[in-house]
Amino acid sequence: MISLEVEVRKLLLVFFVLTLSTMAFSQDFYYAEETEISSQIEIVKGEIVTDELKKVGQVTIQYMPAYDEARFIYSCPTPLFDQSIAMLAIKEAISSFIKDRGYYFYTYLKQDDTRYNNDKQTTYTSYVQLLH
Repeated sequence: MISLEVEVRKLLLVFFVLTLSTMAFSQDFYYAEETEISSQIEIVKGEIVTDELKKVGQVTIQYMPAYDEARFIYSCPTPLFDQSIAMLAIKEAISSFIKDRGYYFYTYLKQDDTRYNNDKQTTYTSYVQLLH
């Protein structure tokens, strides 16, 4: 009876060690892949051009040409943030960006993200797939 308990404990220990080693390997692989991708991101910064939208914020574009994807990030001071202006600024930035880069269409990869930081900057991010 005691030898059976010892065997079960040994098996559980081996299973636990294998699980931990697998998790550690997968984490290292994930970070290596993330580093490769981040080195391919081209960041384009620009002020908003339209007179109506020029008042407040700035649009930053993180473009990944290997995946034909881009993140359009509108940022402005939190007290001045208006989501409709942010959406218009992003839409304007997307349309001028696809014309400059030779794309014809775009689709949204996921829902837009708004992040509020109490008394600093608020960011509105749009994730876009660019299509030829």
